[in-house]
Amino acid sequence: MVPKRGYFQPIDSVGLMSWLWWGVFLMLSFIIWNEIGFKLDVLPIVSILVVLVVGLLMIIRRRVYLAGSQIFLGRILMAEYEKVKLEDIDNWQIKGRILSFERADRKRKYLLSRNVAEQIKGYKDTNGR
Repeated sequence: MVPKRGYFQPIDSVGLMSWLWWGVFLMLSFIIWNEIGFKLDVLPIVSILVVLVVGLLMIIRRRVYLAGSQIFLGRILMAEYEKVKLEDIDNWQIKGRILSFERADRKRKYLLSRNVAEQIKGYKDTNGR
């Protein structure tokens, strides 16, 4: 079986706070650009480009691999992957593209890319969980 690859984003308070801070820095870049008078100066353009690159890195650095009932949640630039077996977790559910489960006394919710979410739904349908 060829593992499916995709992206994930945590939907807990830490994940939401990181996106809120990203939005704050993006708005700050636009405010700096506005204060300068919408001129094409180097500082506002560089700050906007840096914030957009950071946002792109926030998305692509979180990779998910799915092989059968095993989900590998990894972060690029870090060598470790968190391995989650759907067989071992009792109360997991997938609604749309959101996978939620409880592990190590912590409720986790992840927004998955479409292809990974569809394969998990297929696993759920074939195994009756």
